[in-house]
Amino acid sequence: MLRILTGEVLDISENYIVLDVNGLGFEILCSQSALNLCELNKRVRLVVYLQISEAGASLFGFDSERERKIFLKIISIKGIGGKSAMAVLSTLNINEILNAVASSDALAFTRVPGIGRKTAERLCFELKNILKDDLIININTEDVNNNKAGAVSTVSDALISLGFSQADIAGAFKLLRAARGDEFNNLSEEDLLRLALKELNKF
Repeated sequence: MLRILTGEVLDISENYIVLDVNGLGFEILCSQSALNLCELNKRVRLVVYLQISEAGASLFGFDSERERKIFLKIISIKGIGGKSAMAVLSTLNINEILNAVASSDALAFTRVPGIGRKTAERLCFELKNILKDDLIININTEDVNNNKAGAVSTVSDALISLGFSQADIAGAFKLLRAARGDEFNNLSEEDLLRLALKELNKF
C-alpha cells in the first residue's frame, strides 16, 4: 500500500498535481496544505492514500500523517467519499475542523463546496465521536499556548468526574475562550468551573 511519494511536480491544477516518480506520472488529488508544498518542476514529498472503489482508483495527497489520519476518519462516515473529504480539507485546515466540531459549529462545514446544512450537521455530530482524542489534543494545545494548562486540566478532571464527556468539555472551553478573549487567561479555577458548567448545561 502506498503511503509516501517523492518526486518532481510536472503539473499543478486547482486541486491536484501530477507527480513524476522515477518516470511514472501519478495524478494526486491534494488538500490545500499539500498543494501549498508544491512548486512546478520542484521535488516534493507527500503523504498519500490510495483508495480503490467501484469507480476505480484514486490517489489523495496530504502534507502530513496527521492530515491523512483526519481524512481517513472523515471518509469512515457513511455517505462521505474521498472527494468530499478532500473538499473539507481544502476548505478548512485541521485546527478549523477540530474547533468547529468541538464547538458544534456545523455552519463551518457549509463553507465546503457541495456540502449543505443537513450534511454539515451530520458531519459535525458524527465527527465529535470519531475525533474525541484529537479534540482533547487540540484543546490542550490551545490552553498551553494561553498559559492556562494547569487550571484547565484541573477543571477538566472535575467535570469528567461529574459525568461530562471530554469532547463536550473541549467544546465548552472553546466557547469560553471565544466569548472571554484575553480575560479567559485570568480566570480562577472556581470561575472557570462555574462558567464551564454554565456552557455545558446548554448542550
